[in-house]
Amino acid sequence: MKKVLISSIVLFLLLLGACTNKTTLNNALSEVQLTDREKFLLSSTSEQSFVFDFQADQKYKQISVWVDQYAFGKLVGEKINRLTMDIDEKGTLIFTTSQNVAEEKVKFNIGVQSKSASGKNSMTQREKTTNQSIWGSNPSEEIPIDGIIVLASISSSNGHGMSSLSPAFYTDFENHLAEIANYDVVYVLKSEFLE
Repeated sequence: MKKVLISSIVLFLLLLGACTNKTTLNNALSEVQLTDREKFLLSSTSEQSFVFDFQADQKYKQISVWVDQYAFGKLVGEKINRLTMDIDEKGTLIFTTSQNVAEEKVKFNIGVQSKSASGKNSMTQREKTTNQSIWGSNPSEEIPIDGIIVLASISSSNGHGMSSLSPAFYTDFENHLAEIANYDVVYVLKSEFLE
Protein backbone atom coordinates (compact mmCIF):
# COMPACT_ATOMS: atom_id res chain seq x y z
CA MET A 1 0.00 0.00 0.00
CA LYS A 2 2.83 2.39 0.87
CA LYS A 3 4.52 1.67 -2.46
CA VAL A 4 1.32 2.52 -4.32
CA LEU A 5 0.93 5.77 -2.36
CA ILE A 6 4.56 6.78 -2.89
CA SER A 7 4.37 5.91 -6.59
CA SER A 8 1.18 7.94 -6.90
CA ILE A 9 2.79 10.95 -5.26
CA VAL A 10 5.89 10.73 -7.47
CA LEU A 11 3.74 10.41 -10.60
CA PHE A 12 1.63 13.31 -9.45
CA LEU A 13 4.71 15.49 -8.90
CA LEU A 14 5.90 14.66 -12.40
CA LEU A 15 2.50 15.59 -13.82
CA LEU A 16 2.55 18.90 -12.00
CA GLY A 17 6.03 19.58 -13.31
CA ALA A 18 4.55 19.47 -16.79
CA CYS A 19 1.96 22.12 -15.89
CA THR A 20 2.60 25.62 -17.12
CA ASN A 21 1.77 28.86 -15.43
CA LYS A 22 2.09 31.84 -17.75
CA THR A 23 2.76 34.29 -14.89
CA THR A 24 6.16 35.94 -15.19
CA LEU A 25 7.68 36.26 -11.74
CA ASN A 26 10.69 38.24 -10.60
CA ASN A 27 12.17 36.98 -7.32
CA ALA A 28 8.74 35.88 -6.21
CA LEU A 29 6.37 32.98 -5.70
CA SER A 30 2.83 32.76 -7.00
CA GLU A 31 0.08 30.28 -6.24
CA VAL A 32 -0.70 28.25 -9.35
CA GLN A 33 -4.18 28.50 -10.84
CA LEU A 34 -4.87 24.80 -11.37
CA THR A 35 -6.96 23.33 -14.15
CA ASP A 36 -10.01 21.24 -13.26
CA ARG A 37 -8.02 18.11 -14.12
CA GLU A 38 -5.16 19.10 -11.80
CA LYS A 39 -7.64 19.90 -9.01
CA PHE A 40 -9.18 16.46 -9.49
CA LEU A 41 -5.79 14.73 -9.34
CA LEU A 42 -4.90 16.55 -6.14
CA SER A 43 -8.26 15.95 -4.48
CA SER A 44 -8.08 12.23 -5.20
CA THR A 45 -4.84 11.90 -3.22
CA SER A 46 -5.13 14.56 -0.51
CA GLU A 47 -7.50 16.59 1.64
CA GLN A 48 -5.68 19.90 1.23
CA SER A 49 -3.13 20.98 -1.34
CA PHE A 50 -1.21 24.08 -2.31
CA VAL A 51 0.93 24.57 -5.44
CA PHE A 52 3.26 27.52 -6.03
CA ASP A 53 5.56 28.50 -8.89
CA PHE A 54 8.71 30.47 -8.14
CA GLN A 55 11.29 32.51 -10.04
CA ALA A 56 14.55 33.43 -8.30
CA ASP A 57 17.74 35.21 -9.37
CA GLN A 58 20.83 33.07 -9.89
CA LYS A 59 22.15 34.30 -6.53
CA TYR A 60 19.61 32.02 -4.82
CA LYS A 61 21.05 28.51 -4.75
CA GLN A 62 18.55 26.66 -2.54
CA ILE A 63 14.99 26.63 -1.31
CA SER A 64 13.94 25.41 2.11
CA VAL A 65 10.28 24.49 2.74
CA TRP A 66 8.82 23.31 6.04
CA VAL A 67 5.79 23.20 8.31
CA ASP A 68 5.56 24.80 11.76
CA GLN A 69 2.87 23.55 14.15
CA TYR A 70 1.03 25.84 16.58
CA ALA A 71 -1.39 24.95 19.38
CA PHE A 72 -3.57 27.78 20.63
CA GLY A 73 -1.18 30.30 19.08
CA LYS A 74 2.00 28.83 20.60
CA LEU A 75 4.74 27.16 18.54
CA VAL A 76 4.85 23.46 19.48
CA GLY A 77 6.55 21.91 16.45
CA GLU A 78 9.25 23.79 14.56
CA LYS A 79 10.38 22.95 11.04
CA ILE A 80 8.65 19.59 10.85
CA ASN A 81 8.94 17.87 7.49
CA ARG A 82 11.66 20.23 6.23
CA LEU A 83 12.95 19.92 2.68
CA THR A 84 16.00 21.88 1.48
CA MET A 85 17.29 21.44 -2.05
CA ASP A 86 19.24 23.16 -4.81
CA ILE A 87 17.28 25.23 -7.30
CA ASP A 88 18.01 26.62 -10.74
CA GLU A 89 16.15 29.94 -11.04
CA LYS A 90 12.58 28.68 -11.38
CA GLY A 91 10.41 25.81 -10.31
CA THR A 92 7.32 24.56 -8.53
CA LEU A 93 6.62 23.58 -4.96
CA ILE A 94 3.70 21.51 -3.76
CA PHE A 95 2.34 20.84 -0.30
CA THR A 96 -0.40 18.28 0.40
CA THR A 97 -1.95 16.71 3.46
CA SER A 98 -3.98 13.57 3.95
CA GLN A 99 -5.61 12.32 7.12
CA ASN A 100 -6.28 8.93 8.61
CA VAL A 101 -9.06 9.81 11.05
CA ALA A 102 -9.33 6.29 12.49
CA GLU A 103 -5.67 6.30 13.54
CA GLU A 104 -5.63 10.05 14.35
CA LYS A 105 -2.75 10.69 11.96
CA VAL A 106 -2.03 13.37 9.38
CA LYS A 107 0.51 12.99 6.58
CA PHE A 108 2.40 15.95 5.12
CA ASN A 109 3.98 15.82 1.67
CA ILE A 110 6.32 18.51 0.37
CA GLY A 111 7.75 18.40 -3.14
CA VAL A 112 9.94 20.81 -5.09
CA GLN A 113 10.82 20.65 -8.79
CA SER A 114 13.36 23.01 -10.35
CA LYS A 115 14.34 22.39 -13.96
CA SER A 116 15.76 18.84 -14.04
CA ALA A 117 15.98 18.35 -10.25
CA SER A 118 13.22 17.36 -7.88
CA GLY A 119 12.92 16.39 -4.25
CA LYS A 120 10.20 15.34 -1.87
CA ASN A 121 9.71 14.68 1.79
CA SER A 122 6.83 13.03 3.65
CA MET A 123 6.05 12.80 7.32
CA THR A 124 3.20 11.32 9.34
CA GLN A 125 2.24 12.79 12.68
CA ARG A 126 -0.36 12.05 15.35
CA GLU A 127 -3.20 14.56 15.55
CA LYS A 128 -6.34 14.41 17.63
CA THR A 129 -9.49 14.48 15.54
CA THR A 130 -11.21 17.86 15.43
CA ASN A 131 -14.65 18.74 14.13
CA GLN A 132 -13.79 21.92 12.20
CA SER A 133 -11.01 22.95 9.87
CA ILE A 134 -10.20 25.77 7.49
CA TRP A 135 -7.27 26.36 5.21
CA GLY A 136 -5.95 29.22 3.16
CA SER A 137 -2.95 30.57 1.32
CA ASN A 138 -1.06 33.79 0.94
CA PRO A 139 -3.38 36.00 -1.16
CA SER A 140 -0.60 38.05 -2.80
CA GLU A 141 -0.38 37.57 -6.56
CA GLU A 142 3.40 37.80 -6.31
CA ILE A 143 4.93 36.85 -2.97
CA PRO A 144 8.40 38.45 -2.70
CA ILE A 145 11.36 36.22 -1.91
CA ASP A 146 12.47 38.03 1.21
CA GLY A 147 13.36 36.17 4.39
CA ILE A 148 10.96 33.57 5.77
CA ILE A 149 7.76 33.47 3.72
CA VAL A 150 4.38 32.25 5.00
CA LEU A 151 2.69 30.44 2.11
CA ALA A 152 -0.31 28.61 3.53
CA SER A 153 -2.08 27.43 6.67
CA ILE A 154 -4.35 24.63 7.83
CA SER A 155 -6.27 25.30 11.05
CA SER A 156 -8.36 22.88 13.14
CA SER A 157 -10.60 23.38 16.14
CA ASN A 158 -13.14 21.62 18.33
CA GLY A 159 -16.22 23.81 18.41
CA HIS A 160 -14.60 27.18 19.09
CA GLY A 161 -15.91 28.68 15.85
CA MET A 162 -13.51 29.45 13.05
CA SER A 163 -13.00 32.14 10.46
CA SER A 164 -10.53 32.58 7.62
CA LEU A 165 -7.21 34.09 8.52
CA SER A 166 -6.64 37.66 7.35
CA PRO A 167 -4.30 38.53 4.46
CA ALA A 168 -2.07 40.23 7.06
CA PHE A 169 -1.54 36.86 8.77
CA TYR A 170 0.48 35.75 5.73
CA THR A 171 2.40 39.01 5.19
CA ASP A 172 3.04 40.00 8.85
CA PHE A 173 2.84 36.64 10.59
CA GLU A 174 4.61 37.44 13.86
CA ASN A 175 2.24 40.32 14.61
CA HIS A 176 -0.91 38.31 13.85
CA LEU A 177 -0.48 35.17 15.98
CA ALA A 178 -3.54 36.26 17.97
CA GLU A 179 -5.64 35.14 14.99
CA ILE A 180 -4.81 31.50 15.78
CA ALA A 181 -4.90 31.71 19.59
CA ASN A 182 -8.28 29.91 19.81
CA TYR A 183 -7.45 27.10 17.37
CA ASP A 184 -6.45 23.67 18.68
CA VAL A 185 -3.83 23.16 15.98
CA VAL A 186 -2.53 25.23 13.08
CA TYR A 187 0.01 24.04 10.52
CA VAL A 188 1.82 26.88 8.75
CA LEU A 189 3.72 26.21 5.51
CA LYS A 190 6.82 28.38 5.26
CA SER A 191 9.72 28.73 2.85
CA GLU A 192 13.00 30.55 2.53
CA PHE A 193 15.33 31.07 -0.41
CA LEU A 194 19.02 30.72 0.43
CA GLU A 195 22.02 32.28 -1.31
